[in-house]
Amino acid sequence: MASEFEIIRRYFNNHSRSVRLGVGDDGALIDLGGGKDLVLTTDTLVSGTHFLSSEDPTAIGFKSAAVNLSDLAAMGATPKYALLAITLPFSDEAWLERFSKGLYSVLNQYSVNLVGGDTTRGDVLSITLTAIGFVSSNKALRRDHATFDDDVWVSGLIGVGAVGLLIQRGTLRFSKRDEEDFLARLRKPEPRVELGQKLVGIANSAIDISDGLVADAGHVAKGSGTQIVIDFATIPTHTALNSSKRDPIIKNSILGGGDDYELLFTANPDAKEQIDSIARDLDLRLTRIGKVRSGSGVAVRDDGEELSVGFQRGFDHFAKRK
Repeated sequence: MASEFEIIRRYFNNHSRSVRLGVGDDGALIDLGGGKDLVLTTDTLVSGTHFLSSEDPTAIGFKSAAVNLSDLAAMGATPKYALLAITLPFSDEAWLERFSKGLYSVLNQYSVNLVGGDTTRGDVLSITLTAIGFVSSNKALRRDHATFDDDVWVSGLIGVGAVGLLIQRGTLRFSKRDEEDFLARLRKPEPRVELGQKLVGIANSAIDISDGLVADAGHVAKGSGTQIVIDFATIPTHTALNSSKRDPIIKNSILGGGDDYELLFTANPDAKEQIDSIARDLDLRLTRIGKVRSGSGVAVRDDGEELSVGFQRGFDHFAKRK
């Protein structure tokens, strides 16, 4: 069976030359003239795949908006508008009120106007949001511009989304306080919109970490025709993982898990002081975790040894499940 990305490449990768950037990045870029590019992105969340049917509807609404704005953040764009298409198996006004509260809590935070969409009835709850923003012409952050000898950086903490999912499933246990923190980060990720905007003109490439650190770094490496080398010891993680970072389940969550919605970006080593200044301005942890080298793919090294990353492919909707 073809993978999610193979399906996109084969059947849905056809656009005119007037499109500056089409399929294959966090968003599409369209030249509007007047020194501006339009940035468009869309994501679908489906009950049973992206969230539990019993999930708090406020959190579902929050995440529906946040994951889309995260894509705009990865392009360095300023969000402006959104479209919502929702398929409902029910008409529950109490549920809808809480869902919309969560949705608007994110949209309002970033001054995004919901301007349309579609509402239908179906067997499974499905939420599709299209986010629209703007960036200065030819200034968008892209996956395919990483440059040899760039430093590789990430924002925030890595692996919290995947660990949160394992806690939700009952696979992992931590203190009550730590479990609540992991679950909060899983259910209500913070899109790094301000960071993306500040990185325009500083970072050479960027992507949001939605499919997993190695998988998303791999998208940058492939698009840029380079290799990304990651130092496992430097990857920033939650303090609750300090003593278990190399446990196989935790390690796989850090390297192969998704749902973090942090930004991975590359920049010239000379940009370190500017990036450190951005971190202070935003009160946000920004960590150098590797380098861009010649070659292909992603290599992860730990204490001089190269870790196997072949199984860390990131989430694929059409992968075979055990």
